[in-house]
Amino acid sequence: MSVALLAPPIPLDRNLDQLRYSGVTSRTTLKAALKATRPRAQSTIVELPPRKPKQSRFVRGAVVVAAIFVVVASQTWKAISFKTASASAESSEVLRTVTVDRPATAKSASVVLPATIRPFQVATLYARASGYLAAWHHDLGEHVSTGDLLAEIATPELDQEVVQAEALLREAVAATRQARAERVEAQAELKVAEAQLVRIQAETELAKSQLVRREKLLAGRSVSQEEYETSQRQVQARGGDVAAAESDIVRRQTNLETRAAIIDSRDATVKSRQANLDRLKELQGFQRIVAPFDGVVTRRAAEVGMLVTAGKDPMFVVEDTSRVRVDVSVPQTYAARTRPGGAAEIRLPESGNGAVRGAITRIADSVDAANRTMLAEIELENANHQFQPGSYAQVTLATDQVDSGWTIPTNTLAMRVEGPHVAVVDDGGRITLRPITLGRNLGNRVIVSDGIHGDEQLVVNPGDDLVNGLQVQIAPGKEVGRALATLGKTTPAKDVHADGRTY
Repeated sequence: MSVALLAPPIPLDRNLDQLRYSGVTSRTTLKAALKATRPRAQSTIVELPPRKPKQSRFVRGAVVVAAIFVVVASQTWKAISFKTASASAESSEVLRTVTVDRPATAKSASVVLPATIRPFQVATLYARASGYLAAWHHDLGEHVSTGDLLAEIATPELDQEVVQAEALLREAVAATRQARAERVEAQAELKVAEAQLVRIQAETELAKSQLVRREKLLAGRSVSQEEYETSQRQVQARGGDVAAAESDIVRRQTNLETRAAIIDSRDATVKSRQANLDRLKELQGFQRIVAPFDGVVTRRAAEVGMLVTAGKDPMFVVEDTSRVRVDVSVPQTYAARTRPGGAAEIRLPESGNGAVRGAITRIADSVDAANRTMLAEIELENANHQFQPGSYAQVTLATDQVDSGWTIPTNTLAMRVEGPHVAVVDDGGRITLRPITLGRNLGNRVIVSDGIHGDEQLVVNPGDDLVNGLQVQIAPGKEVGRALATLGKTTPAKDVHADGRTY
């Protein structure tokens, strides 16, 4: 058995009320919505099981009620769907609001760089003599003057070495005196030998003259042959004596030269031992550790009674803080335009005293291959101890701007896979993603060497959902306009690369 149920039509006034409630006010939109939701006569056929003789009226009534519930639920669902579609259509018509900024030109720029403050002079004092620390006289933070006694070292072993060196020196001096006396004796013996040679030579001449006379007497047979031969032998003997005397003279001359060499050796020994004694006495002078210049004791490791080994452990550190040196590592980008005499401002981040003006004193004039920076140094007076050595400081260097192009705020950059882009809003309110070529980073602005003309409206903080042709509207009163702020208040410079990474 089948039962056909007809759903009653929904009144037109009821449909209008629903449309107005859902927020649709346009006449055209109302007509389209009414046409979409105009009720049609629908029939619902409910198949009933064959009537049984004993079926009750209660079952038939329940079936009728269920059919009516299905029809009402269907109409309600259509009304809800219509409201959702109308809300979606209305939201799609709302334009996205963006904030824009414009490019600007820059003739000069400044860069803020980290720096380290160092003392004008610093000296780490070590012990030059081994021993035990007897006393120290100045503690951490005390001001000292040149020559002030800082500590005293007891050196018993060194004192004994000095005594031994003095004894060895006296021994060498005595040996030198002995050698000089022996040389004088050798000179006297040489003179004696020379005198003997003269005497023997005279006797030889006498023997020769007697031999000539006896030769004449032998011819007159006044002397015998035997006497004549005796005279000959005497002349020969005197010749041997002369040769022996000459050899003795040569020996004594050689001995005299040897004595002179011994004296030279003894003199060298004296000088060597004197130098060793002077060295030891100089080391004794290092028993007193004194301040090398006016300054402040910034470290003390000395304690009374401690074992001190020469040149091993530092005992004091003295720094001259009346002047300070500010070391700045200038990146390679700015190194070529950094010269001695250039203006600089030094600022301590934690200090409220403001910046201190100064000038670059000297530069290394060479870029370190390890970090591609050049060391620059600034000297400052520090009589009021405003700067503490070892502190971190920020140095603002003024540099000339030689790059051509425009500068844009860094928050207008859109880093994409293809490279850096900017989102340009044209006169019609449509987005155009334009690729650009980046130059130097000036802190809160970056130089664009290619890609813009200077009259563009650039979207601030562009998101990844911006696409070409997207219709947007500029927020009223939110256009930043052309940048008029000076670049002297930029943040520390960074290197922005074409792939979008910032260092």
